[in-house]
Amino acid sequence: MVVLVADDFGVDFLTGYGEGASPPCTPNIDALAAGGLLFRNAWANPVCSPTRAATLTGRYGFRTGLGSVGQTGVLPLSETILPEALTGYASSAIGKWHLGPQQAQMHPNNSGFGHFAGSIGGGVQNYFSWPKVVDGQSSNSTTYVTTDTTNEAITAVTSMPEPWFAWVSFNAPHSPWHVPPSTLCTAPACPNTWCDNLPPNPSNRDMGKAMVEAMDAEIGRFVNVLDLVAPNTIVLFMGDNGTPGQLSQAPFPGNHAKGTVYEGGVNVPLIARGPGIAQGECAALVSCVDLFATVGELAGVPAATEDSVSLVPYFRNPSLSLRSTVYSETFSPNGGTLPFADHDRAIRDSRYKLIRRTNQPDEFYDLQLDAFESSNLLPGLSRAEQAAYDALVAELVALGVD
Repeated sequence: MVVLVADDFGVDFLTGYGEGASPPCTPNIDALAAGGLLFRNAWANPVCSPTRAATLTGRYGFRTGLGSVGQTGVLPLSETILPEALTGYASSAIGKWHLGPQQAQMHPNNSGFGHFAGSIGGGVQNYFSWPKVVDGQSSNSTTYVTTDTTNEAITAVTSMPEPWFAWVSFNAPHSPWHVPPSTLCTAPACPNTWCDNLPPNPSNRDMGKAMVEAMDAEIGRFVNVLDLVAPNTIVLFMGDNGTPGQLSQAPFPGNHAKGTVYEGGVNVPLIARGPGIAQGECAALVSCVDLFATVGELAGVPAATEDSVSLVPYFRNPSLSLRSTVYSETFSPNGGTLPFADHDRAIRDSRYKLIRRTNQPDEFYDLQLDAFESSNLLPGLSRAEQAAYDALVAELVALGVD
């Protein structure tokens, strides 16, 4: 089983979602969607470390204490993460970690992965020269980091004994934005491409799109190998949070992007492909925490948590609806307990969304009529809107985060 994670990659950057005005050319990720199941309403957290922690533990950040990024954003070793739950499985974590302090080079291994190769921190300073850690040993790599992640992922899936689990986390398209190697500009003709067609002075958005196209080429290389050596492997692809404001595009406002609990910050791509998985789209509300129970069920091991709901039933019947609500948050400081000094919470049902921030008025949106949250309905709700608002508040109360 493989979980592929793209860094700072919202739905506006993937053609298959049809939401961004001018997305990069991503034929290989689009092929995963075409051959599998695309989740239209998947939520992550607004920034990367909390999403990674929630995905690997199946637990919301207010339970693990990880709600923001920075040196204090450490996933406690006491938490049970996926490779620990998958009894009898070999495991590898490849690429970006960002769940422990920069100096804790054994943190991925100590957390439960049998093998780690990649970068420990939140982002490399240079995609062409960066500190690489392999099972606690550090060196400087001059291999383009997206390519290195792919190389290591291929090595892992072709060398681990069956059964195995791989967590493959790309740095792209996280900053620093740059011009990728021309050898990765292999996308076929699209209405627009950036990787091999950048202007003399490209914008951050131009370079970010080019980086996505380079990542897509490498994902294609990885999947091609995977399909040869392990053709029955289930692949789960997701973004860890929305696109940064410097890169995001219409109809998502730049101030509703990464770091916020608006849709541009939390609605991310999620695709599942493999044997027994229906092809098409699923409109159900799903969360990054749900991958924990999903991987556990697929592996045939118990992996229940208080927050995670397995997606496996959707693989057979995408029209199901197993969650009535989905929740996301960011808070600080890390490592603390409720109530946090600063806590942004978002919760939605099939139509309405409530945003609640510390010491600020609530915001309430009708996503059916206002998908990009341009018009706060508060105050002055109709009777139906008030009932929906009250129900969402009650859900926050039940979680203990009101």
